[in-house]
Amino acid sequence: MPEKPAPALRYAEQLTYENVRDLETFCYQQLKRLHEQVGETGELSFALEALSIYVSNSVGLLEHLLKTDPAGRADWQKAAIVREWQQLRATAHPFNHCDGFDWDRWWARLEHYDAADEAAFRARIAATDEEAIRP
Repeated sequence: MPEKPAPALRYAEQLTYENVRDLETFCYQQLKRLHEQVGETGELSFALEALSIYVSNSVGLLEHLLKTDPAGRADWQKAAIVREWQQLRATAHPFNHCDGFDWDRWWARLEHYDAADEAAFRARIAATDEEAIRP
């Protein structure tokens, strides 16, 4: 029986450890594949190692932030989750043609932490637009 596809992510509050681990695994698979082609020496090898360290650090930060109770997350934590997911997602994006890239789940950018955050953001834009139009 085929696996049911994971739902598309719309907001950062929907992120789970599984999402982070799946994307981490995908990134490491691609980096390993490239590393096997490049070899152990040379500048490309060092660049791949640096990218691997970046993925590890990004995943570690996301996992730490996701451990915090969602109701108790500060605004900076919410913003950090959005930013780190975007960075990790952007790291994986060049490999979008490879097997395992989940286009629906990883391609859409998460601009907001949750629906309320998005609504407040849109309200601020609308208020700014109204102010700009007033004579």
